[in-house]
Amino acid sequence: MPDHNMSLPLSKYTVLDLTRARAGPTAVRQMADWGARVIRVEAIDSAVNTLGFDRDGYDFQNLHRNKRSITL
Repeated sequence: MPDHNMSLPLSKYTVLDLTRARAGPTAVRQMADWGARVIRVEAIDSAVNTLGFDRDGYDFQNLHRNKRSITL
């Protein structure tokens, strides 16, 4: 099966997502959509989303699509 991600413009890059405000995650999501490997980093005590909406909600899921995540 071919790797379709390799044809995207940012497929050679890895981006570390340390953002908190709405504009940051949105910009990084765009990089992920363009093929970058995005690793989202969040604190272990961030049970409540810093943007104020439910993690299982459509807005959170859309904002962080195509991202891997790690909790430190």
